[in-house]
Amino acid sequence: MTQCPSSIPRYSIGTWDGEKESYTPQHGLSVPSFNSTRSQLRIAMKELRLMGYRCHRFRDEDGSHDDNDWTVLIERTDGKHWKEIRRGWRRPTWS
Repeated sequence: MTQCPSSIPRYSIGTWDGEKESYTPQHGLSVPSFNSTRSQLRIAMKELRLMGYRCHRFRDEDGSHDDNDWTVLIERTDGKHWKEIRRGWRRPTWS
C-alpha cells in the first residue's frame, strides 16, 4: 500500500472482534477498511448499519462522546501503512 498525501484526510474503519479482543477490518465492505476517503467512509458506515452496527457518532451536550458505538472504530489515519494501523487496534496486554 502506498502512502497517501497528508493533505487529503483518510480514515480507517474497524469493528470489535470479541474473540481476538481487538478491532479488525470488517469483511464484506465494498470500500477499503484502511485509508478510505470521506466519501468511502460514508459508504462504509451505511454498509455497517445494514450489517447491524449502530455506527453512532455524536458529541453529547457536555462535549463527551460517551454514547458512541464502541463496536465500530473510525480513526483518521492519513495514509499510515495498514500494519501500523492494525498495531494501534490491538488491545494492550497487561502482565
